[in-house]
Amino acid sequence: MSQPDRLCRSIWAFLNERDAFEDAESFYFARQFRDYGRLYDAFEVDLGSPQILDAASIDAAALAAKITKNLDLKTACTVKAIDLPETSTHPASVMLIVRHGGPLSSVHDHRDDGHRRTIYYRPPNEATLIYTPSLLQIEVCADSPVVRQVASEAFAEVVLGHDVSQKPLTWKQYNLSRFRSSLRLESPRVDGYEIEFARVLEAEVRLGVWRRKLLLKVTIDDDIEEVADRYLGPGNVMRRADAFSRIGIAVAYNRVGDATKRTLNITISGAKSNLQSNKDPEERSLGFALLQQWGILSAFRQIDPADVHAMFGQLLRLHDRGEEEVSGGHLRELGLDPDCLVQGGLLERRHRQAVVLIEDGDIDGEADVAPSAKKGMVREVGPFGEVAGERPALHLEMYGINAQWLHETLLKQMQPLLGKRASQVLDPDLTLLGEMKIGDTRVPVYFARRLDHMQTLRRLDLLLRARSSTGAGIVLAASAEMPGCLGPNVVVPLLSNMSSKDEEFVLSRDGLELAYRNSFLLASGGSTPQVVRSGKQSGTLYVPGKDPLHLGGNDQLTIFERLVAARRKGSPDVQVKDLMEGFASGSPQQIFEKVVWKSILDVYISKGAKRGYWRLVVARSSTVAPI
Repeated sequence: MSQPDRLCRSIWAFLNERDAFEDAESFYFARQFRDYGRLYDAFEVDLGSPQILDAASIDAAALAAKITKNLDLKTACTVKAIDLPETSTHPASVMLIVRHGGPLSSVHDHRDDGHRRTIYYRPPNEATLIYTPSLLQIEVCADSPVVRQVASEAFAEVVLGHDVSQKPLTWKQYNLSRFRSSLRLESPRVDGYEIEFARVLEAEVRLGVWRRKLLLKVTIDDDIEEVADRYLGPGNVMRRADAFSRIGIAVAYNRVGDATKRTLNITISGAKSNLQSNKDPEERSLGFALLQQWGILSAFRQIDPADVHAMFGQLLRLHDRGEEEVSGGHLRELGLDPDCLVQGGLLERRHRQAVVLIEDGDIDGEADVAPSAKKGMVREVGPFGEVAGERPALHLEMYGINAQWLHETLLKQMQPLLGKRASQVLDPDLTLLGEMKIGDTRVPVYFARRLDHMQTLRRLDLLLRARSSTGAGIVLAASAEMPGCLGPNVVVPLLSNMSSKDEEFVLSRDGLELAYRNSFLLASGGSTPQVVRSGKQSGTLYVPGKDPLHLGGNDQLTIFERLVAARRKGSPDVQVKDLMEGFASGSPQQIFEKVVWKSILDVYISKGAKRGYWRLVVARSSTVAPI
């Protein structure tokens, strides 16, 4: 090659050594995304001591078979193992690339004859796993949190001979909120060690937004809390900060029976700790034990399936919110334990709210959140320093929702209902689960959320109408308020079709089938025109032979209720003054958005026989429900 630079070598490898190029690409992304929580996890294996392991000793076929079985894959996966030599920044490791097919998907292809056809395919997915024997750590990079966990557990069982049922894999979650009340640390008891002292030498906080920070560092002879109070003032920013981003701790200790004095430095930054890179396994164990006793560290523990079954309804409500964060107060209103969900990976701790809105006596507006002398409480301070009361600190803690893991946890509970599984995310708020057999008919089953939002409702309605060739199906809905149908499908509320806690499945199959049969005709337009309200401000117009029309707001609902009532009386034309009675608007056109009005004019509503009159547009059709 006349130009053997990095680009030239990469192009040559891409053309001549495609497999090696793709392996290098997988390794690159695994390292690049190790700090990106949405794609990356790091698990620890409790083996007691490191084991010698290289790529040649790994039974790739057995591992691939285990992963294929545990993920319930429709096609086989492959595993490739590669040795990673030690570098200046990373110990020697073994990399495994797990390549597998994703959920069945499809695209439209324009043929030479001008017609379209659907091409079905499985997208090529992969998970990259890096095991570092000296750290007893499994790093895994993949789109799905379930794939990350299952691949790691399969590796631990097949390759390391580790019983995950007795000693589950763990990942670390660090909670630095304890330092809001005090920067001092007690010296706990740890078997086999004598702790002389433990002191915080470094504390970094974020001020309002993440780009502003304050760092306080002291020597080992200083009391950092005393220094903070002296130079930053009592009730200082360390207690009022948005979040702690870095804590440095020094521990002086000796091992029982050994007079040698030792020191251990622990640094926690974000979701990481320097203990991970400590090559002494005893020091690592001591550090993690101290962090657990101080309440800083919590380890991942998979939630028991029976507990998931019991809290299915509450998790469903949490998923239906569609937001990235939730407060501790709201979690407790739902009846959920934040600590349990954090350990199970469904939530992660974020920050504590610094400002709250109150309406109490003479104070009406924003109040700052300040520390309280009472344990577990915070004070609310008004704009002029007046005390507005106290409330539990836990209610103001904010948690990030691991939306993908929560979504897959709920899907796993619903899958036993299905005769054929074909999970496919069609929209952030709509997932195809598979098929369910009702009578002699295979019925597509969907899972939807946020159906109490009109924009979401209309978007999903259009999406499902485009899939009408699959036949009428069931939409399992998480929302409390929902329409009776979505596209040509019956909407069934999940919360009212849950089985008892003693039953094996979380949902009642008989209840779902009965709801489908009872509402099938209505989803097809019904036998007579009618408006069905699903809430105070939402409902659906059903007209035989037409797609149901979702309505938002009492004005829209009332207009069509009046048109339907006039139709039933045999006088379909309604004068505009009677149609708009009680409204600020003088015409039905003003009640709807411009785009919506254009789509319904002369389809659901049209001008009457005389000027100044309106009528409902109807058509006839017949549809037979499944036997």
